[in-house]
Amino acid sequence: MKFKFLSVLAAAGIVFGAFSGANAGTMAATGSEKPVSQVSDVTNMPEDTTVYIQGYLIQNLGNEMYMFQDASGTIAIEIDDDLLASNTVAPNALVWIAAEVNKDGQVASLEAEEIQFLPSQATNNSTNNK
Repeated sequence: MKFKFLSVLAAAGIVFGAFSGANAGTMAATGSEKPVSQVSDVTNMPEDTTVYIQGYLIQNLGNEMYMFQDASGTIAIEIDDDLLASNTVAPNALVWIAAEVNKDGQVASLEAEEIQFLPSQATNNSTNNK
């Protein structure tokens, strides 16, 4: 009986571990338990939906507007200067953003509510190839 109980516990641990690993890609790199959406998902979301996205700020459009890009596409995002604090937005800055969906007809954009700058994942290949 004791062996059967331990076998059931082990099987449950394997199933839970597989489930956790499968969902790891949907969580923010910040350790947040909030699922990360993609830009391509935003166009189908209703206005005022809160989304969590991770990707790159690729262009400063001026007047607190930026172009954000992830693997699925690009979208305009408004980021108030007070959210940036003392952070200077470097070209291709890797960020995690909590934002609200805005719609103007069929055109979607985002308005940032929170932003976290993440460490760059770029590596210097020139030193690795010597």
